[in-house]
Amino acid sequence: MRKQTAQDIKGVKQNIKVQDKKILSGFIEKCYQLYEQKMYQAAYRILQDSGWAEDAVQEAFLKLMKGRVYFEDACSDDCKKYIITVIRHSAIDIYNKKKREQEMFCFCEEALYRERAAQHNPWGEDVDVRGLIASLRPQYLDVVDCLAVKNLSVKETAERLGISEANVRKRFERAKRKLKQAK
Repeated sequence: MRKQTAQDIKGVKQNIKVQDKKILSGFIEKCYQLYEQKMYQAAYRILQDSGWAEDAVQEAFLKLMKGRVYFEDACSDDCKKYIITVIRHSAIDIYNKKKREQEMFCFCEEALYRERAAQHNPWGEDVDVRGLIASLRPQYLDVVDCLAVKNLSVKETAERLGISEANVRKRFERAKRKLKQAK
């Protein structure tokens, strides 16, 4: 038996969109009753945090509602596979967002610690974090602003700046490297 890919499932999704809100809301309710616990468990395995797993389930159901996804039988294997795929993607998105936030938080904490240490140590190096960030080239500064300050995703940043997601990741990596070297 061939493993079903996300693209196969996406094709199924496109063929079953529904316009009737009553049918759609009934379908979503049925899916919630059937799969909420399974979705939570799948998200928890990825995130290892109950609050984040609950957020992932909520986000997954919002995606299902916005996408107007409908299957004739909510108990079908195709429906179950699709919903599990959606929850995995939601959980991974949350995991990546939290990881980015943590990286930036650690970087800012380290920079702030060094700045404070330099102020208390007259022989130490004088570090101006704001000056370091302001000294970045505009292309790097825009990416840092979107990802770290505005908490946008890589995809949202790419759309806003009109560049590829890979380019966003690379610029952010280079900006972090330049800031670390400048300290």
